[in-house]
Amino acid sequence: MVRRQDRLRLPERPGETAPAYFFESLNFPATDRLLDAYLAIFPVKGPPSLPHRHDGAELVFVLAGQVAVTVAEAEVLLAEGDALYFDPDAPHSYGTSGNAGGTALVVVTAGGAVTQDADTAAAK
Repeated sequence: MVRRQDRLRLPERPGETAPAYFFESLNFPATDRLLDAYLAIFPVKGPPSLPHRHDGAELVFVLAGQVAVTVAEAEVLLAEGDALYFDPDAPHSYGTSGNAGGTALVVVTAGGAVTQDADTAAAK
């Protein structure tokens, strides 16, 4: 069990002052997880996240506001109540649209290490 007040809130990247999102792990104390579940908070006018990829499967369900998800260069705008299931082996990123922020439940199958997209890493 994870109580609201016990969740850890982490930015997209450690030390980021204006992150694309904050993740709160909903199952961090569990061991040998088959999935990882997060509450994702996307700030109003936040920047898009860096493209990344990982093994497994991913589901994004928007609880409030709007969230833009780009998978393999195709952007999908999700509104409250919308869901997107996709193969996260394709480069993908998250962001907001216009002046709206958003909150989403993000579930990924465990075991896949998140890696930065090769094109993004090469550009640095």
